[in-house]
Amino acid sequence: MDSPKLKIQSKKLNSGRYQINFSTDANSCNYYGYLLAEPQTSVSEIIEKISRHLQAVNNEERYFHRNLFSLGRRKVNSGRILIFKK
Repeated sequence: MDSPKLKIQSKKLNSGRYQINFSTDANSCNYYGYLLAEPQTSVSEIIEKISRHLQAVNNEERYFHRNLFSLGRRKVNSGRILIFKK
C-alpha cells in the first residue's frame, strides 16, 4: 500500500474516551474503521497505530482472520481497532 491519504474524525464518548473514525483514500484499495482511544493519547500515536494496522492488512488473509486462530490467547485490550474494506 503506497502511503494512502488518511482522513480522521473524533467523537468524545460519555466514558471520556474518544471514538476515532478513519478512512483511507488509496488507488488500490480503500479502508475505513474505528479506533477507541484514551483521552491522553496523542494524535501522532493514533496515526501511528492506524498506519501500523493498515500496513499489516497487506497480508489480508492472516490479518482479517486472526481471531479465528487465537481465541484463547488474544489480549482483550490489544485491539480496540476495527478495519473494513470499502
